[in-house]
Amino acid sequence: MKLIKLSPIALATTMALGGLVAMPGTANAEMSASATVSNFYLWRGLDISAGAPQVAGSLDYSHESGAYAGIWASSEEGGTETDLYVGFAGEAGGFSYDLSIWEYLYPSDNSLTAPGDKYSDSDLSEFVLGLGYADVGLTVYFGNDKAGGDDYEYVTLDYTMDKFNILYGTWMFDTATGEDSSHLTVAYSATDNFTFTVTKGFQDDVNTLGYDEDFLFHVAYSLPIDMK
Repeated sequence: MKLIKLSPIALATTMALGGLVAMPGTANAEMSASATVSNFYLWRGLDISAGAPQVAGSLDYSHESGAYAGIWASSEEGGTETDLYVGFAGEAGGFSYDLSIWEYLYPSDNSLTAPGDKYSDSDLSEFVLGLGYADVGLTVYFGNDKAGGDDYEYVTLDYTMDKFNILYGTWMFDTATGEDSSHLTVAYSATDNFTFTVTKGFQDDVNTLGYDEDFLFHVAYSLPIDMK
């Protein structure tokens, strides 16, 4: 999901981006970019564009050491979104790991709504820890909403089999004002560019996040952009 306040995390992200660009051995680094269109903005089992089509693009930098950074921008319901991220990923003994910091900003909308609203426009940041072994992945997102809302953890467990990926995601809010919710998502990569996804949300407590009781059907086309 999502990116302009210079919070401590945003400042760290900016400094890290500068540090990555200045890293020695640039011959061992590469830039990549992509553009994506979809029938709506699907984020963690939610339609956050209110059924409107989504257009998004990304620009990424990666180094052979495992360090990476990037920017991702998208249309969304009522405005635009920009994400900044920096991280480090690698493998050891058959296990994979990925540590990153994300800043989600909404520069076109000055309104700050409470986190947990279905189409929240709050700026927020996340620290993300991902672990994997073979075809199984576990990812924990530690979230901080700078509009004064609840901090939270969002946890996913997923399994990839050939062209299919099955993911279960659940929200855990740190205070009593936010209720836990979850979703089950199945994605099929028909080609390297086309992905079809079906997702179903579950109302664990109060339907705070706005998960639909019906299934959502999502289609996305992604096009890599040659940076050479």
